[in-house]
Amino acid sequence: MASRQARDGNFIVRGIKTAIRFLIEVKAELTKVTWPTKEEVISSTWVVLFGVGITAVWVFAADQASAIMINGLIRLIH
Repeated sequence: MASRQARDGNFIVRGIKTAIRFLIEVKAELTKVTWPTKEEVISSTWVVLFGVGITAVWVFAADQASAIMINGLIRLIH
């Protein structure tokens, strides 16, 4: 056990070696990525913005409807 620790270094050295190995593997994986073209990014951005807009309208409508219902219930109680 002591010989293994002497061979591998202390936990700081092992941590640094592990981090370096991780970053080297990340760099290797990033070279395998098929990056989107500018047109694909723009198209995807519009799709996301449209989806966010639809969701915002739906949440606004649900909020307004629930506010109307709650106000109606409050009026019934008073």
